[in-house]
Amino acid sequence: MTTNTTNSKAWLLDFGNGLQAAVGYNEMWQILMSPKVFEIPCTPKYCHKVLVFEDRILPLLDISYLLIGKKSITDDVIGIALYQDDPNKPVNYAGFNCASIPRTINVSDDQMCELPSEQQYWETFSLSCFSLENKAIPIINLAHIFSLEFNSGIFNAF
Repeated sequence: MTTNTTNSKAWLLDFGNGLQAAVGYNEMWQILMSPKVFEIPCTPKYCHKVLVFEDRILPLLDISYLLIGKKSITDDVIGIALYQDDPNKPVNYAGFNCASIPRTINVSDDQMCELPSEQQYWETFSLSCFSLENKAIPIINLAHIFSLEFNSGIFNAF
């Protein structure tokens, strides 16, 4: 008997402190090493920096700070992601602080799993979850995590 499973490429992102997540293969645009970043006053600590890249000012998201309230990595490895919140609008770009260079992985339908209770902090902005090397890896919903709706709610919590 033949099983039809879908295999997809993805990027595995390491945010430090044991925090890992994935984005779709076509959602990671570039990796920058030690870019110049600028702090923006009066902004939430998880997104208080920007970088200028190809004449764009990109927000720089620190997932570790967002999830557990502490910065665990420097601005040495920045992943530039692209996302689209509306198919009729242009693509948006944003940056992630990463603890190491993101790596490509293959993910199959057979790896799908539930988000464990100890990782529920991902639930708000994860599309799905899969198991990799006995660890649950959430898939980030980039359009949601960079949306005004999400960030207005987080900002109001501070």
